[in-house]
Amino acid sequence: MIKQKLAGPPGFSTDLSLKNEELVRLRHLIHNQWLEHIKSLAPEQVNRFEELGMERYHEASKLLDHSSMWPKKVRILPRNAVLEIRKMNFFRQLEDYFGQFEISDEENVGREEIYWRLVRPNEKNDIGPLHADGWFWELGHGATPDNVVRVKIWIGIYVEPGFNGFRYVPDSHLKDWPYHAELKHGFNKPVIDVAEDSLDWLLFESNPGDTIIFHDKLLHGGAIGRGNSTRVSLEFTMFVKPW
Repeated sequence: MIKQKLAGPPGFSTDLSLKNEELVRLRHLIHNQWLEHIKSLAPEQVNRFEELGMERYHEASKLLDHSSMWPKKVRILPRNAVLEIRKMNFFRQLEDYFGQFEISDEENVGREEIYWRLVRPNEKNDIGPLHADGWFWELGHGATPDNVVRVKIWIGIYVEPGFNGFRYVPDSHLKDWPYHAELKHGFNKPVIDVAEDSLDWLLFESNPGDTIIFHDKLLHGGAIGRGNSTRVSLEFTMFVKPW
């Protein structure tokens, strides 16, 4: 059923979710990396952020240079964390549906990339525009092995249902959308040539631990936080056998 949803309408599936103990463990792994990075760059502030926790990160984020502090490479979980996550029941379910799969290494860090994001409430610069992940690959970001297709996973770690999270345009993977490339931070990034307010996007009203599995041509992006907490999510790209 998941494969059919990805290939045809609507282009995504929300059928799987994490067990509570898996969510708790993921939160722990992400929190440790987040706090260690703050400690490495702003040791005088680490106690303040440890007291607040990730959900309240925004309350003190102005104590840091947020815009430069969190490039993707520092948000990629370490190898031991990835190996642990790979053993979770959620991954066994993915393998039941898709067979054995690899996870991409788009940043060439030498290991499978599972990475997290921080989106503060009411901070439009914390999210990007609607896009299709396939466009990044078309612009040369990462290499795809032969005889596989790409499938993306988004997991809500700390989310407020209806107030922050993941937005998407159902069925949009069935159409080729116009876009152009803009050079940002030394890399060509895709920008859609359609006004976002003309697209009927929806918000995935996820609870913590809910996941959305989607086609990499599906238009999607982060939602501006309208709640009271920092949104934390986890993402990765699978290389799976065609179906």
